[in-house]
Amino acid sequence: MTHFMPSRTRKRRGALRVRWAAGLLVGLALALDPALVNPSPGDGSTAVDPPDTTISGSVVLPAPGDHEIIPAVSQPIHAGEYFKFAVNWGIINGGNAYLEVPETTQYNGHPVFRLMARAESNAVVSRIYKVRNRIESMWDRNGLFSWRYAEDRREGKYRAKNEILFDQVRGEARYNTGAVYPVPPRVQDALSSFYYTRFQALPIGGSIVFDYHAGRKSQPLEVKVLGRERVETPAGTFDCVAVEPMLKAGGVFKNKGRLVIWLTADERRMPVLMKSKVTIGSITVELQEFRTGA
Repeated sequence: MTHFMPSRTRKRRGALRVRWAAGLLVGLALALDPALVNPSPGDGSTAVDPPDTTISGSVVLPAPGDHEIIPAVSQPIHAGEYFKFAVNWGIINGGNAYLEVPETTQYNGHPVFRLMARAESNAVVSRIYKVRNRIESMWDRNGLFSWRYAEDRREGKYRAKNEILFDQVRGEARYNTGAVYPVPPRVQDALSSFYYTRFQALPIGGSIVFDYHAGRKSQPLEVKVLGRERVETPAGTFDCVAVEPMLKAGGVFKNKGRLVIWLTADERRMPVLMKSKVTIGSITVELQEFRTGA
């Protein structure tokens, strides 16, 4: 006997699948691009939400008058560094994300780290919405700024390849479309911003600010240093400092999306946990395996 599903039920289940896939895609995107920043509301104001305790409620905040600064680190990353994360939307696992430093090499005569981030939906989610995203950055080893940013995004039927070449002498960002935009000196890209943060002194309760370019726009990126927390993951238990890049987002974030990243409070500054509360739910990106390189 053939059973027919009522159209309303089919639509409801179809909507659920789309929502599910969308949530997991957001998690994979966050894992790839921990410095996700979009333009502010457009009226010159800066939208700042109150702290979201569903994400960072267990972080130990500094005592009044306490001005602890976690010192800068001279060399937290090395060739061969590898991090594998599980990306979850609520209790649903969507796949894995990877942050890697495959090698140190030369780019136009400059010594660079090759930074790479990948996100891959798992077999179950790929049946609904397959994600195979990859971004790379050529990052100056001495100056800690970007020379080149490239991305290859495959999300469902969507395909996009983009490249930005940073002319640090002329102060220009040149896109593969032919567009050229001014950039400030020593500017960071969407991936190198995260690695740059790992080198910096982190004032507990304060913030660091540096220049960032993405989406044809340069702007200061503020990263708040929230506090300390001991974090347990499948890869181990770590003493961490929680940081939050300030998101001024639209679309799925609707100015309420927040991203908190837990870095180890040692000379490695390893990312071990990321959490985000967005309109469509909560995303957790948790460290599974790692190699620190040499």
